[in-house]
Amino acid sequence: MTAFVLPRFILGNRGDIASRWGVLRALHDLGADDVTVFSRADEDVPPLPYPGLRYRPLKNLLQDRAGWRALRRADTVLWAVGLDMQDDSSLARLLYLWGAFRLYRMLGLKIVALFQGAGPITTRAGQILARQALKQVDTFVARDPGTYNLIGRIRPETHRILAHDAIFLPGFEQDARAADPVEGARLDSFFADAQGEALSRSKGPVVGLNIRQWFHFSSGLLPYQLAKKKYRARSLAKMAELTERAAWLVAALRRELDARILLVSAYQPGILPWEDDLPWLAGLKARFADDENVLLTDGPLSMPGYYAMMSRLDLMIGMRLHSTLIALRYGVPALNLSYTLKGGDILNALGLGANVVDLGGFLQSPQAAFERTAAILASLPAEREAVRQGVERAVRANLAVMQDLVAGKL
Repeated sequence: MTAFVLPRFILGNRGDIASRWGVLRALHDLGADDVTVFSRADEDVPPLPYPGLRYRPLKNLLQDRAGWRALRRADTVLWAVGLDMQDDSSLARLLYLWGAFRLYRMLGLKIVALFQGAGPITTRAGQILARQALKQVDTFVARDPGTYNLIGRIRPETHRILAHDAIFLPGFEQDARAADPVEGARLDSFFADAQGEALSRSKGPVVGLNIRQWFHFSSGLLPYQLAKKKYRARSLAKMAELTERAAWLVAALRRELDARILLVSAYQPGILPWEDDLPWLAGLKARFADDENVLLTDGPLSMPGYYAMMSRLDLMIGMRLHSTLIALRYGVPALNLSYTLKGGDILNALGLGANVVDLGGFLQSPQAAFERTAAILASLPAEREAVRQGVERAVRANLAVMQDLVAGKL
């Protein structure tokens, strides 16, 4: 049986944590018994009988004895989920990726990039670094058609497989059911009469909303973690505009549809403050300070608790891609405010391309987002069925990839 190790560094990002969660559960369900995963804390991985190691310095490039032992005894690195191969946030990530992959190769490890995204890569330096990183990869399992095509253009020799995001793997239903009821208790009254919780509705639908910081990235060498003030300053004017448009959408949903709005962060609170969505969502809530039907979820939640919360929504409107994908995984229709090509690629591959709103268009006018939201809510049974079919196809395709991986066929 192949020995797998998952060393990719994921910190606070609930979307990437959820996708890795799906990979680990699938490995276990398919009989893989030799799996080691690096993580921030036990709560970031499902409760499975796999040995876990805490992250090491420099995003796991500097290992101690236990870390080196785990890498040396493994056969295959699963560089699983997320998106690393891009140059819009800086070239540092590509340099790190190439260095990490070279290290694993020196240790004699096979490398499978599993359910990963890629792009954009727009600079000459970015293309060179991406090509060098791909030379180390045995198989690249792309989570969307755009990634699949980009990898083929950068290095046609790389063996690649088209799949979907790892959130579309079996087992998430049982994780939501396993959530501690105490975690969801404070939301029970807010969710009263939401999808599936009453046969007749006495309150308006519950709509989740996520916005994130954007407009701050640069293709320079210095990563934003080392120049947070400069990067943040670059985004402030556009973020103020985004907040205005989001406030208009919330007001319209409250006024026209009597919707209850749940403001949802895609980051665990207090882990990476400069990445957290909460400051922007708190600013949005401040505009509706006296409206109890606009609720900010700002407390800690376990991953099962987060899954359970998302599964109770009638509709999710998400700027962060995985705020929409987690909702979709639970059969909840979702609208993606897309700031890069990845949102459109992934939802189109699910047959849900009508539920993508370009962020640039949203900044000009949020009317189209409101109209699409109203249309979805007006035909929820049909929309849920379309989601169910798309998710079912994606789960089948991803499960086939995992079966081949465990069988040693990748």
